[in-house]
Amino acid sequence: MEALRPEKDTGARGTTGGIKMTSKLQYIDTGALIALSDLKDKNHDKSVNYVKESVRRGMRFVIGKNVLVEYIDGVTKRIGKEKAVYELDKILNSKIVFLEFDTRKDWNKALEYFQRYNNKEIDLTDCLSFAIIERLNIEEVFTFDSDFKTHGFVVVP
Repeated sequence: MEALRPEKDTGARGTTGGIKMTSKLQYIDTGALIALSDLKDKNHDKSVNYVKESVRRGMRFVIGKNVLVEYIDGVTKRIGKEKAVYELDKILNSKIVFLEFDTRKDWNKALEYFQRYNNKEIDLTDCLSFAIIERLNIEEVFTFDSDFKTHGFVVVP
């Protein structure tokens, strides 16, 4: 399956329609993407091994558009545009990572979560991810960010 590329803005596009439902889905967060791509990251080896084993067992990953933007912006600013373009192309053409767009309902739910967690340092990007994950009924998140555990998701690896 090819990654979803927006041709025009038609709202959210669910990836689950194109994924064989025999595959288990996990949401992938920015920290996991960084760990996978950065050889110097303390979680690099752990992340690479985790993905290899997970894919072998049939796991596929969902990335929210918000996470993709956050990750690619970070790569652009910290490493450079050439690496960012390479990473973007790799994700958009992946056969194991599927891009999910947020809906208006996701956005409204994210705003509610952001206000609810007013005493915690949980950012709006994570709150939007929470809403997307819930809409897709995904239970596990590949991340090193404890905010997802705070919200009640199973965090892996």
